[in-house]
Amino acid sequence: MANPTPESIVEVVGASVANKGMIVGGAAGMVGWLSQVNWIGIAGVAVAVVGLLINLFFQVRKDRRESIESAARLEALKERARA
Repeated sequence: MANPTPESIVEVVGASVANKGMIVGGAAGMVGWLSQVNWIGIAGVAVAVVGLLINLFFQVRKDRRESIESAARLEALKERARA
């Protein structure tokens, strides 16, 4: 990707933050469970779930974008082969 668009930059940053959020949430959930402080465990699990949902959102957008780009690339190759 030679010239990243602002939208793709937002998606990369969003996916990165979501991944880190899942890791931190999972770690906080584990610490809360081990220390048997329920609110820490619940908060950690909540952060991990939110991170997972955000990650899924950005992955679906990425898959749709790549599917459209792939279809366009295939169409261009078909046109080139016909010529």
